[in-house]
Amino acid sequence: MRWLVFCLALCALATPSARQTPADLVIEKNVEARMRDGAVLRADVYRPAAPGRRPALLQRTPYSKNPGTADSQFHRLARAGFVVVVQDTRGRYMSDGVAVPHDEGEDGYDTVEWVAQLPYVDGRVGMFGGSYSATVQLLAAPLQPPHLVALFPSASYASRYDMVFQGGAFYLGDGLSWSLGQAKDVRRRMLEPAANRDGELGLTPAERTRLRGEWYRHLPLNTIEALQLRRYSPGYFELLQHPSYDAFWTTFDVAAKHPRFEVPAYHLTGWYDSLLNGTLANFSGLRANAGTERARRNQRLIVGPWTHARPTAATTKIGDVDFGPEAGFDSEALIVRWFRHWMPSEGQSLFKPASEDTALPGVGTVPDWPGAPVRLFLMGENRWRDEQEWPLRRAQLTQFFLHSTRGARGLAGDGRLDRTPPGSAAEAPDSFTYDPADPVPTGLFGAYSRMPVDRREIQQRPDVLVYTSDPLTAPLEVTGPITAVLYIASSAKDTDFTAAVSDVPPDGTARALTDGIIRARYRRSKTSPELLTPGARYEVRIDVGATGNVFLPGHRIRLEVSSSNFPRYDRNPNTGAPFATDATIVQARQTVFHERDAASHLILPVIPR
Repeated sequence: MRWLVFCLALCALATPSARQTPADLVIEKNVEARMRDGAVLRADVYRPAAPGRRPALLQRTPYSKNPGTADSQFHRLARAGFVVVVQDTRGRYMSDGVAVPHDEGEDGYDTVEWVAQLPYVDGRVGMFGGSYSATVQLLAAPLQPPHLVALFPSASYASRYDMVFQGGAFYLGDGLSWSLGQAKDVRRRMLEPAANRDGELGLTPAERTRLRGEWYRHLPLNTIEALQLRRYSPGYFELLQHPSYDAFWTTFDVAAKHPRFEVPAYHLTGWYDSLLNGTLANFSGLRANAGTERARRNQRLIVGPWTHARPTAATTKIGDVDFGPEAGFDSEALIVRWFRHWMPSEGQSLFKPASEDTALPGVGTVPDWPGAPVRLFLMGENRWRDEQEWPLRRAQLTQFFLHSTRGARGLAGDGRLDRTPPGSAAEAPDSFTYDPADPVPTGLFGAYSRMPVDRREIQQRPDVLVYTSDPLTAPLEVTGPITAVLYIASSAKDTDFTAAVSDVPPDGTARALTDGIIRARYRRSKTSPELLTPGARYEVRIDVGATGNVFLPGHRIRLEVSSSNFPRYDRNPNTGAPFATDATIVQARQTVFHERDAASHLILPVIPR
């Protein structure tokens, strides 16, 4: 016990705030905010040491408010003239209560209003952050906290259902690892109440090895007990109980709440961010449907060659792919500019007590954010371009049809992709066997991120159909959402089909661009699943995500079709049993047709040059 007490004391001394506080800042630890139900949430506050009231920037996080460094983004934003408030969300780290993942609207509202009344805050509050910290913004804003001025959500979802069940397939890779990481914090607070909780706690290297080698493969999904997951992170199993869109998901349906938004928002994401689709949907949905004209006019979007992580000026590469010097982007500087615009220090009245008029003087007269609403990075040509909307109205939806003569299995096949539809002569379909015991691997991927990896090793598998265009003679820009329309048959009652697009330069590498999946029982509706009749032919449409890529002369467009992408998505056992309950797996014989009345094709948004 003495050793434990000594270790805890040593950990406390090692925190940056305990080591030193910069002379130009005041840092307050664990400032308490009481929510409407009495729960106490704790925040760290960073503010300039000079006297005066200032606008506040609020970030709410389930990953520990302690940045673990004496020179963090929070320090730098405070030096830029803001009061920065970083709060552990309910039931996480230093905050009390029981966490209900993503149910953050009311706590967000209460925290905004609490921050606005701090004695060193002038009544104006902006919210910022990425991923979960973007979600908390988008769930609080529709409740219209009176002192919320603007948002900066990076990598957000528009529908939690569509993030968790993409095309009906469960996001196993991200969902299980996230839940296990959150369970570690809950376990510590329950079993070690005296432990210092002010610092992020994640999976150990040994646990990550078990995750990759054992826990991802556990069947049935709803019986896994890794790290006592059911006790410490029951929300994971709640997801498994709702594989179709139902009333459970409405709380987390941001898109349905767009008409109640009244504040400007700057949306940031990357082409390789797995929450790209959600961010794009939030931008376009709010631009069309936000509750005020001012809010609609002041939605902004930037998409770069980035993953789920926040970009910096040094972010020019993902893995081995270098997108050139223009790819770097100082997102922190943009955050400062954005909030200085909406919450300028000059000429603004201070916060008025609640008993008086609580309107924010001057906010309504701040001019619109200048410049184009959309800024996109075009991969391939590796340059930025401004746009007026998303998706681009001038995009020409162009069909590229699937063909083969000898068969399209693997790179050794002769699968072709071109703009000529199948002729009157019947083309033989392509077939492969999907074995859930040997699924197509996702390959290299990061948390909530795709990667621009070389796909050739995967494309050599016999359970992957490969269709490749001829080398292009002129640049072909593809910017926008991509769809694969497949005519399929399966020996199974339920199964999955996947599609992935890559850019193939003359050296033969196949740089991944984007991918998607459809669970066959959800081919018509995400609310009313329908099993297949084995052997019958069906049309399925796969959302392959979005991209902004210029295929250069000499490059080829490649489409992969298969039935698994593991562990990003769970393996379909092919039995048709209720989701997450089946330990049995069976092989499925899959067929993709490409003939005149069943012309499977890829739809690319081609931008006229």
